[in-house]
Amino acid sequence: MVFIEHDKAFDTSGESRMMPDLVNWLRRSRWVRDDSIIVRELPINGRRADLVTMTKSGVISTFELKLGGFNRALEQAVYNRLSVDRSWMVLGSSPRASNVEEAVRFGIGIIAINEGQLKVLCRPGAPGFDPEAKRRVGARLSEIGVVCV
Repeated sequence: MVFIEHDKAFDTSGESRMMPDLVNWLRRSRWVRDDSIIVRELPINGRRADLVTMTKSGVISTFELKLGGFNRALEQAVYNRLSVDRSWMVLGSSPRASNVEEAVRFGIGIIAINEGQLKVLCRPGAPGFDPEAKRRVGARLSEIGVVCV
């Protein structure tokens, strides 16, 4: 996995403690493969996305990790959606049904992590990105460009 400046790769406090479970699950599920690029803390739209993946075919996904603060996670995921194919929220608990409905309305996927167990609560909607914005994110990923192990 590639780290960029200010990454807290070994910080196991807060939301960072969900990262190993998420990355391992993405690999086991084959959502990312040996030829995928995985980057933490990538600047997108003036904010940092917690985790960004790009497959060999160019599909870019972002994952916003939050232990609480559903609205903050949703806001960030919506911003990310403007530049990527799939935008996800990764939460430390299952949100209320009304919050899941709100995420679906905005086209955001939700993964809940509870004691190391991951569950997809909803998948992202159809891509809604700006092609030029996605091209810039893809170029930045390719620039960093180390394939995951």
